[in-house]
Amino acid sequence: MDFTAYPRSFFVVANIVACAYNLLVLLVTMAPSPAARLVLMANAMLGMLLTGAAASATATSALRKNGNSRIGWQPICRIMSTFCDHVTGALACGFVAVGLHFLVLLYSISTMNNS
Repeated sequence: MDFTAYPRSFFVVANIVACAYNLLVLLVTMAPSPAARLVLMANAMLGMLLTGAAASATATSALRKNGNSRIGWQPICRIMSTFCDHVTGALACGFVAVGLHFLVLLYSISTMNNS
């Protein structure tokens, strides 16, 4: 069983869920109500999910880049440099997504407070 595939899957699924949810939140006008507070809490939890996904994917990427001599995992970036470049680009986009999500969260908070 390849345990290094789980952080990658978690990263992809978390970003898909966050993208769909953020589009939904941006399209729906929120009036101040108890439901709006639940949406705000869900936004905060989704931010934590995105942060965790990006962090776990970064840890797995570092393991693949540097290897682990204790258990015999060799670094693969010397062999597959384009793969590592793609992973680095995906991680950068993931962290940009985390930042954009928190901007959407701040926007939601400000619109709820101004209404």
